[in-house]
Amino acid sequence: MAGKKLSEYRAKRDFTKTAEPSGATRIRRADHLRFVIQKHDATRLHYDLRLELDGVFKSWAVTKGPSLDPHVKRLAVEVEDHPLDYGDFEGTIPKGQYGGGSVMIWDRGVWAPLGDTSPEDQLRKGELKFVLVGEKLEGSWVLVRIKNDRAGNKRTNWLLIKHRDQTATPGDEDGILSKDRSVASKRTMAQIAKGTGKGPEPFILKGTSAAKPDAVWHSNRKDENAPSQSAKNEPPLRRTPVHTASKSRKHAADDGKAGSNTVLGITISSPDKVMWPASRDAAVSKIDLAHYLEAAGPWMIEHIKGRPCSVIRAPNGIDGETFFQRHAMRGMSPEIDLVHISGDREPYIEVNSVKGLIALGQISALEFHPWNCEPFEPNVPGRLIFDLDPGPDVDFDRVVEAAVELRERLEAVGLIPFCRTTGGNGLHVVTPLKPRRGDDIGWDEAKTFAAALCQQMAEDDPRSYLIKMTKKLRKGRIFLDYLRNDRMATAVAPLSPRARPGATVSMPLTWSQVRKGLDPKRFTVHTAAGLLSKSKAWSDYAKSGRPLRSAINALLKT
Repeated sequence: MAGKKLSEYRAKRDFTKTAEPSGATRIRRADHLRFVIQKHDATRLHYDLRLELDGVFKSWAVTKGPSLDPHVKRLAVEVEDHPLDYGDFEGTIPKGQYGGGSVMIWDRGVWAPLGDTSPEDQLRKGELKFVLVGEKLEGSWVLVRIKNDRAGNKRTNWLLIKHRDQTATPGDEDGILSKDRSVASKRTMAQIAKGTGKGPEPFILKGTSAAKPDAVWHSNRKDENAPSQSAKNEPPLRRTPVHTASKSRKHAADDGKAGSNTVLGITISSPDKVMWPASRDAAVSKIDLAHYLEAAGPWMIEHIKGRPCSVIRAPNGIDGETFFQRHAMRGMSPEIDLVHISGDREPYIEVNSVKGLIALGQISALEFHPWNCEPFEPNVPGRLIFDLDPGPDVDFDRVVEAAVELRERLEAVGLIPFCRTTGGNGLHVVTPLKPRRGDDIGWDEAKTFAAALCQQMAEDDPRSYLIKMTKKLRKGRIFLDYLRNDRMATAVAPLSPRARPGATVSMPLTWSQVRKGLDPKRFTVHTAAGLLSKSKAWSDYAKSGRPLRSAINALLKT
């Protein structure tokens, strides 16, 4: 399929003269869709925006580069699809060849479409809304096709526009472009043109060495069957605190502040702003969210603290723009801890107190997605999470049956599983782990074990389950998603609200509740804290961790 999409790309290049990738290398699927922006000094200087979709990079030439000012509309000329391994290309294209000139990897990261419509349908309709999580660009954006442009031009023209969110900088049209070094090699365009400095570190073809600084680029280094770079072969992550809220602040009841707009000493601005509009329950305001986090926070924090925590923010409620944030930003409350993780320049958010949760609620953080490591130990798996994600035509009672079956399989290998709603259409089955000295268990082993267990379950009942995330294959089946069991992967925290209609939350359940007729929509910001106070759900979670090595050995015997 990708081969047909690359026919125009290949027709424009003579691969006997340029070492650009031909697209012959088959790239492993990543956990998240990737994006790359390459600064390209060709006939005219421009920035190439590339979004991974359906096995290729959909590509646009942004004539003046991206702008963080929502008032600025940048022309983005749609160009031919590019192969995914082009995302590692930094160097020079020979003069006389198509696109000849120097190329810098200006930014890269992951992206996700916004809304319920698929990105393919959004592109067909001419308006693609998406979120970027890169080293330079973050927040939500939109590509809008210029109407009636197809008839009069050889190329399709779009506009790239920054949405109004917390990552926008109104009035600063080109400020972001001053960050003018490669994210892959830290080189300037002049160094790239001369072939000097450090070669670019790969992003798409992880596990390969950096390209030579004076090389055009070496493609086809790795085929589909080659093992991806493992966590064991990567350097250990180092966690270094950058800012820690003082203990006196963490435990203070109200810091001397009082008033209807203050929760645990945190002043809530615009307290009546609606975060979730009314549905079958009343609307949820910003002050309601803060009081919910105050009530549920002591329970939540045990599953969040000591781990980097990404959030989903919605400054104007769920009907406005939402965006994903993992890094610190200027003006954050001192109640929010910050940590530096090796390999990333920007500090991560870490929430170690209920006041920290409320402080994030004050800036309209609606969802909390921590890593799954042991607290304060990013290299050590702390829990396994299995996400049961049903196809749109699958009844929820079948998801319940899948959770019960997964429970039985985990118990059979000596692990103790727990269950929670996701706040959406699925269920999470979670099992805590107990690190044991000398076991040499890391994220490679955790992910491999989770994948093997899910594969067994899918092979035993292929009509009910699958382990491929392709949506068109999910009809009538449940996707057994084990991909959250990786270092730096996140999952929604128990009791976290969801930025979805109804203000649902991810609700911890007893196994007696996981039965036919379970209604996940009854667990909301309005109801969850009260229901949990009457429940014994997850009461023995903290003492239920079991060594993963024993479970691996047991699985090998089945």
